[in-house]
Formats: sequence, C-alpha cells, structure tokens
Amino acid sequence: MKTCFKIACLLAALAGICHAAETTPASAVVAAKPAVAAGKRVVAYYISWGAYGRNYYPSDIDASKITHLNYAFANIANGRITVGDPNVDTRGKNNFGALRRLKRQNPALQTLISVGGWSWSKSFSDVALTEQSRKVFADSAVEFIREHSFDGVDIDWEFPVSGGLETNVYRPEDKQNFTLLFAALRSALDEAGKKDGRPYLLTAALGNSEKFMGNTEMGKAIQYMDFANVMAYDLNGTWSKSSGHLAPLYHDPASMLPGASDKNNVASLVDLMLKAGVPADKLVLGVPFYGVSWKKCAAEKQGEYQQCDGKGRGSWEDGTLDYTEIEDKLVNKKGFTRYWNNIAKAPFLYNPDGGEFVSYEDSESLGYKLKLIKEKNLGGAMFWEITGDRNQTLLKQLAKDLLPVAK
Repeated sequence: MKTCFKIACLLAALAGICHAAETTPASAVVAAKPAVAAGKRVVAYYISWGAYGRNYYPSDIDASKITHLNYAFANIANGRITVGDPNVDTRGKNNFGALRRLKRQNPALQTLISVGGWSWSKSFSDVALTEQSRKVFADSAVEFIREHSFDGVDIDWEFPVSGGLETNVYRPEDKQNFTLLFAALRSALDEAGKKDGRPYLLTAALGNSEKFMGNTEMGKAIQYMDFANVMAYDLNGTWSKSSGHLAPLYHDPASMLPGASDKNNVASLVDLMLKAGVPADKLVLGVPFYGVSWKKCAAEKQGEYQQCDGKGRGSWEDGTLDYTEIEDKLVNKKGFTRYWNNIAKAPFLYNPDGGEFVSYEDSESLGYKLKLIKEKNLGGAMFWEITGDRNQTLLKQLAKDLLPVAK
C-alpha cells in the first residue's frame, strides 16, 4: 500500500476525483489512483465490531494520519469472498458507505478489505487448493472491491499448514498453494485494473513465528504483493501461564522458559523476514494498540516472567486492554506502577494487590520500533487496531515520525 504522498501528487489526485453525493451508489464511486510514494506507510486496521459496544465508526477515523485502512473482516463462503457482518458492514450503521464518504473527503487514503482473520480462516486451504478454486476466489475479490469501492484486498490467512483454530482446514501443500493463491489474485487484480484504469492493491498479514515462515514461501509469494504487514505482536499472551512481553523488541535472556525460542522478539522476526527474501521496503512492521494482562502473578521482579493464574482485567474481554484505558486509568494509578525493561525495550505495569501484570506498547517502546523501521529501511508501520487509541497518542507519534506531512 502506498505511503504518504508528495504535495504535487496529492493535488493531482484531488483534481482527478469526482466527489460523489452521499447517495451515490457504491458501484459509481471512483477511487483515487495511488500517488507516488514519498514516505512510509501507516496502515490502520478498523474492526467491523467497533460499530457495536465500542461506538467507533469510520467517520471517527482521522485519515490525515494514515495512508491505508484495512477493514476487518470479510468472510469466505462457497469459495468466494462475502460480507462478514451485513448488520454493520452494508446495513444499519453501513460502515462500507461511511468508508466511501471518508475516501471522498480524503482522496489519497487507500482502503482494503481484509479477508479471513483468526475466526474466518477455515476455508483458505480449500480456496487455494486448485487452479479453478483459486480463480473463483480471485474473481470474487475483484467483484467485491468493485461493488464496495475498496482499493484492494488484504489476505489474513491464519495459518497455512498448521496453527490457528482447530476447526480450520489444513494441508501440507498449503505452503505452495499460499504462493499460488497470491499469484491468482495478482493476475485478477491487474486484469481488472487495466479495464478500470487504475491499480488495485494486494497485501497480506504475516504470522509472527519461524513456524509461519517455514510453512510459506515468502520469498516467492511477496513478488505478487504490494507489501506485507507482519503481525509483530502477541509474541507472548494469556494462553501462557507465565507473564511476558506482548511485543518485545529484543531478546531478554531472563525471559527464557523451557522450550522457548530466543527468536521470539520483533527484531529477530524482522531479520527472519528479510532473510527469507521479503524486500525491506515491502515489509510493514505491525505494532499493538492494546495490552494483555495476567492476574495473581508472583511478586518477584514486579511480576515479570512469573507464574500467574489466568487472564487479568480487560476493556471488552478479560485479558485484553485498549491502550487508551491503560494510558488514562492504569499507568501509575489504581495501585499499578509502570516499569521499563531496558533489554527488551518494553514497558509493563504491576499491581501487587491481586498480582496484576500488564504488557503493552507505549510511546517509549514505539520510539525504538520506529528507529528500527528507519534503520532497516522498512516500508512503514501497521497497527492493530484503531479503536484502541482514542487519544491518538500512538497514532500521532506514528504519523509524525513516518509521514512527510502529518497534522
């Protein structure tokens, strides 16, 4: 996905856009042609369920601080991409309609439909299996983005060969079929782009482990993608009985548990991707706009790397906290104290009353990751997800550091 844009390119894009009325049907909206990239990408994920209890809508998004918006998620039915939640995607709050309005107001913004995700990756192995099934899926992608006026498709297959939900379909040949699926998508999108007089984007969300890299051919598959977003978070989580850091930048020897890998950190993950053949400028580093929490963690080392007893508090579900709640209500408040691990370059909170340990991203740790992005000449930053930072604390930092002109 393209990045930020030079002023001249932006003006040209603005001049070429028809600002349709609010009642313009989706099929009639003309998307902006991506301008020439001048900076890094800032890729936001918006969750469809944000329109429920979170009361966060596409109209709440500050498009001046991002270059690409991935809408999560579309589902797969009968081998074709389908609307994930019609109640908010195309009816009721009508998020797709709101996205079209957002694009008319911000013509340089690129929007993509993200397909699959943790809950809806069951069918990927089947759609990638044969030349015919790949063509049906790719053709449905073209139909979907044309109908709903997206600028491209983001594939979030969790995961090829193994991993993800136990109910997912897996095959050993997923490794090769992953590449073939992207080849089919690229072909269909390019053909559609020639007919429509504009390019369409193809991206992917990449897993955060050596296992994912071993189960894919990223050096081959990346040639079909405009860029790829590596999910460089959830490196530790509440599925483990021991507390750890959500997205440590570097390996901390003190974190080692039996069976653990010293590669379970962001810097090692980036190096793994680059060595696999992913070009640096196509690799977008994912960062979390949330935190994870454990309860009843032993007090030694302020709860860090200690045995715990399950999930701690959460914003919408136990064990997961929006960054805004952490920032506003927990940092050095309510019995919590902020600590800093200078080896992992990671902050954490600990409350001895209840033994609550919280791992999260903040401005200090994000600063080190932004430095890595520049040192490695990566393609930018992606974050999951935009409803978690209502104060725009982290978003403003990303925009200021990565975009040539940020408000």
